[in-house]
Amino acid sequence: MKTNQLQKNTQMIKDFKKILKDFEPMVKDPKFLYDGRNIENFSLRPREAWANWLLCVVLRKIHGDEITFAEDDKGDGLIIDKKTGQIIQTEHVSALEIPKGKKLSSGEQRIIDVINLKIERGAEYAQNKYLIVFFDGAGVFYRNKIREAIRGRHNFTLIYSIGLLSSENDIYVYSVTEFHYDFSITFKIEINKDFTDWKIFQIKE
Repeated sequence: MKTNQLQKNTQMIKDFKKILKDFEPMVKDPKFLYDGRNIENFSLRPREAWANWLLCVVLRKIHGDEITFAEDDKGDGLIIDKKTGQIIQTEHVSALEIPKGKKLSSGEQRIIDVINLKIERGAEYAQNKYLIVFFDGAGVFYRNKIREAIRGRHNFTLIYSIGLLSSENDIYVYSVTEFHYDFSITFKIEINKDFTDWKIFQIKE
């Protein structure tokens, strides 16, 4: 897909610092991320938009500031490279501890289980999409075990896991992992107390 194929009224994020401040009340009240409906004037759920923001700040660090995201009336958001014109649709799956009595696995199995649900939907469903797993509460997990469990079994362009690591003293820390066939890349995003800036660190093997 190319950027000229975006629908005329599709909203694209331009200011990542400004929208970070808008996310603050949604992130600090987990209820919004658990069951929040679409954001007003933006056709994504809060957790979808937040996960896309977290992914994009990492991609911008790697590939430059021309990476952004937009709403999408067919999926869970579009990742856009304005420099190349590439547009990738995202498909999100939640592994959050939603308070509905549903018990999720711990560790890497929590992430593997929901990826498997999407793999089961077939190759055509996965084609030309990023799969984004948004999770919390997994405890200790090993990304190499996730990679080995999904290796060669899916048709997504890439699979990412994005998870809350800690939220002590109002400093929120997330991990973003990109799974390739034989290696993974993980970054840690640390958001400051007043949601006006962030730091990104690469986590080594």
